[in-house]
Amino acid sequence: MNEILRSRTGRRVPARGPRTAKKPRKQHEFLEQSALFTWARTPCVLAQYPQLDILSCSLNGVKLSTAQAGKARAAGMLSGEHDVKLPVARAQYIGLSIEMKAGDGAPTENQLWYGTRLEQEGWCVRYCWTWTEARDEIVRYLSMPDGRVL
Repeated sequence: MNEILRSRTGRRVPARGPRTAKKPRKQHEFLEQSALFTWARTPCVLAQYPQLDILSCSLNGVKLSTAQAGKARAAGMLSGEHDVKLPVARAQYIGLSIEMKAGDGAPTENQLWYGTRLEQEGWCVRYCWTWTEARDEIVRYLSMPDGRVL
């Protein structure tokens, strides 16, 4: 199988064997986060919790090429930034930040650092392993008294 072939430019290149399909990556965290946003964008849920209209996510979990990752960093993307943010004031907090994890995954050192910094700045920070756990944290958070000072 180690034949040497000539490319169109005349260079010698090793022959490739038959290509095998790549095994699809498991995306448990993506599926959980997508389920959370499906719930949050449901009209009856938005009617009950209108603040969810500004629930957003970061794209840190998206696999980027090296060039794309460099552009994202140059544009301000931080390593460890949490997956879900709700910039709505409640009680003593200025917003809710949720880092989604999958299976037996644990927050990275950068995610823990980022969470600590957010807490120092007045954010409520939670780590969730399922979309229902994240949903429950959001509902609990939105049930707190409005934290705005008028």
